[in-house]
Amino acid sequence: MDTLLDFWLDVAQAAHLYKRYIRHQAKQLPCLNKPHPSDLTLSDGRTSTSSNFPDLLTRMLLIQPRSSIATTVHSATSTQSNKRPTQEEMAEVIERIYLRYIVPNAEKEITQLPSEIRQAITHHFSDDDYLHHKRLGPEDPAIFLQAKQFVYQQLETTFPQFIKYKVFMNLTLFQQVGRLAFGLFLLFIGFSLELSLIFLDVSPWQQRLWGILPIGLGVFSIVTSVIGIDPIWVLCFNISETVPFKFNAIAQPRVRQVLRLRSLVVLFIIILITFIFMTIFCAVAGHRL
Repeated sequence: MDTLLDFWLDVAQAAHLYKRYIRHQAKQLPCLNKPHPSDLTLSDGRTSTSSNFPDLLTRMLLIQPRSSIATTVHSATSTQSNKRPTQEEMAEVIERIYLRYIVPNAEKEITQLPSEIRQAITHHFSDDDYLHHKRLGPEDPAIFLQAKQFVYQQLETTFPQFIKYKVFMNLTLFQQVGRLAFGLFLLFIGFSLELSLIFLDVSPWQQRLWGILPIGLGVFSIVTSVIGIDPIWVLCFNISETVPFKFNAIAQPRVRQVLRLRSLVVLFIIILITFIFMTIFCAVAGHRL
């Protein structure tokens, strides 16, 4: 989901830069009619149209020299300032998106992308005749039109659940599975310790309170695994796990408020379950076997 959303935002940013680039090109060529850049804005996810350039402008975009394939992200000054993007910068943005999401084994490869869409995009970067035939410049984000529509369909069905997951939970699935296994192991140790003290009739009974350590940690691990929220991270450190073992501060006030309320509930559940277990083990009379 994170990869799909990143791809969507990168293409939307490229479309924004491309519109600025086209407006600048139109001012330099006043004899041409106003072009219609690709409609790939973030506000319109359903429909997009490819660029409709005059032949002269299309040839100009294709024959001008361009830089080699770029693998790094543009700096903030080149993408967010008022500076008009050049053809070289636009080509670099498009190639960066291609190398980051489309090529096999890419940094954030969209594995769900159908092979037909992937091959069509690859042709744009390997066949100049194909580019000219389709009337798309190498800087045109419409190259990713079909991929963007596919990603939009995926986001449309899963994005609400994704947002809900991020708002109500601060643990990743990997963290939850690990905590579940660790919690069961600690409960096994805690229960074994308590049962041993009971059936060995160890006195005084207060020694059974040592079992609160493995049992309490076990309950904490299992409850946080099931609910998907770590109250210590939220209440003490104000952090959320985005990917395994990588954390971000919780910046949104509304999200922070929701997570704190849920953390208090989770802490109450953990304390209650631990108290019930310890009460049972401490109340049972010892009996030496």
